[in-house]
Amino acid sequence: MSRAEFLYRLQTLDLEIVEKTNRLQEVEASLRESEALREARRSLQAEKERLAELQRRLRRQDMDLRSLTHKIATEEEKLYGGRIRNPKELASIQEEVQYLKRSQSKLEDEMLETMLEIEDVEAEAVARQESLQEIVAEWRRGQARLREEGAALRARMAKLKGERKALRASMNDQDLTMYEELRLERGGRGAARLVRGVCQGCGVTLPTSEVQQARRSQALVFCSNCGRILYVGDAW
Repeated sequence: MSRAEFLYRLQTLDLEIVEKTNRLQEVEASLRESEALREARRSLQAEKERLAELQRRLRRQDMDLRSLTHKIATEEEKLYGGRIRNPKELASIQEEVQYLKRSQSKLEDEMLETMLEIEDVEAEAVARQESLQEIVAEWRRGQARLREEGAALRARMAKLKGERKALRASMNDQDLTMYEELRLERGGRGAARLVRGVCQGCGVTLPTSEVQQARRSQALVFCSNCGRILYVGDAW
């Protein structure tokens, strides 16, 4: 294997390691609750809080109605009990009873509206609960797939790193240093394949003399345009 082929194979390993590392980071970042799931939880919680407030309102209205009913009964007892005979006082009590009954009727209407609203909110809460359950089920399926992918990525990366370590051990330090410097300067690609006279690193067609030199020379040959190490291989 030529020096250029060693470096190109190392480049191939490095690129795949970077690719798998980036994907693994994406997978691990996704191994938490999704925004859709969080939003579904918030939506359901908001509806539950709205329902609780309506139920508290209904309880207050019920207590007020009971109080009004008791007051009406008390005033009617005074009105019809026969103990009070003063016409003016009886008229005042009668007015109070009428006022209380109007308040009672209004409160009953308000309670009916509250009960209808509670029914609507309960139905909406059930719908949001069902939606949340569907989202949770889909999220769990997605999480299982992500965990499987993460395990496969880690296994693949371990294999790649093992191959990379073995390959580097068979190369000379000077070539490795040059390759690493080029990687830093050329966006992570220090070596490039030469295919039909075209450098795959920069896409430039190289002079025939340069192509022939890359094919025949045992020394490292660099692209005259981008400076990457050229590897010809079989498809030159």
